Amino acid sequence: MNQIKFSRLILTIMILSLFNSCKKDTPAPLPEVFTFPSKVIHKIVVDNNSGVKWFATEKGVFSYDGGKWTRYSDDKNLTTGSVSDFAFDITSGIKKLWLGTLVGASSFEFGTTAISIVNYSSTSSGILSDTISALGIDKSNVKYFGTSKGLSIFNGTKWDKFMGRTNEEILSRYKISSVSTTTNGYIYAATKGGGVSRFKYTDAVSGATTYNKPWAWGLPSDTILTVITDGITQWYGTNRGIGYHTTENTKADWITYTRGDGLVCDTVYAIAKDLSGNMWFGTHLGVSKLSGATWTNFTNKNGLIDNKVNTLAVDTDGSIWFGTDKGISHLTNNQWTNY
Repeated sequence: MNQIKFSRLILTIMILSLFNSCKKDTPAPLPEVFTFPSKVIHKIVVDNNSGVKWFATEKGVFSYDGGKWTRYSDDKNLTTGSVSDFAFDITSGIKKLWLGTLVGASSFEFGTTAISIVNYSSTSSGILSDTISALGIDKSNVKYFGTSKGLSIFNGTKWDKFMGRTNEEILSRYKISSVSTTTNGYIYAATKGGGVSRFKYTDAVSGATTYNKPWAWGLPSDTILTVITDGITQWYGTNRGIGYHTTENTKADWITYTRGDGLVCDTVYAIAKDLSGNMWFGTHLGVSKLSGATWTNFTNKNGLIDNKVNTLAVDTDGSIWFGTDKGISHLTNNQWTNY
């Protein structure tokens, strides 16, 4: 072999060696990344038995068990549309959520291996309308659906309807924003513009009355965005601050909180009570915490993912979950995590 051929052979070997040394093994596939069906979170509820967090969005439902996110959609005949509200069935031994959506209601029984879903619509059941804006369940496991045509009541075997106190009928005239129940059997259905309808239900509606201005003088506004109950007391979030009502007397025992008292914003969308007895308020401009007489405010400058907080939930460990228009924030031990 002459010198020229030998040099070419050496050069070829060097090039092949360099090429092979640059080849990489096929990379391992990346772990699957969970994608939220929507960043707009309407409601969060926590299963106090399992600790699983459930999230209702404008494009369906998903859950988080602390390690795994799970999405539930049409592959199991569950709506991927807007879920406005949901709540746990309180029947012993049953893992079931009731959903209020823009296309009717659903009962969603879930487990480790099977999912059972029953859908209710205005054409297949006694529900007044398929447009549902609020949902509540009382201690007798009666369901209350706030629809665009009034309040539908389902006791498991029959459907009833309620429009509000006679000659006022605020539940058919105004959008129902929230439904909550007390330990002594009263149901509170809040509206956007008509105040609050309070009543009891056994096999029919009784004791109906209306909380609105000027009679319920401590209610800041008749535009109620949320109501929660604690025992027999009620907390109302409105577009003009918070109303706290400690008894059942319409014209007495009210306390009002506004920005002048320390609230970060007077438009209050969500209210929750934590395990230490502190009250949390989700508003249009951030979150406020009321501990005794002390107010503490949090915004996106403190770590909150977005200032418009639509929903709040207290976890089994005492941490707080916040649902916004831009995702989820979790506050635990003064540390923020955003999703």
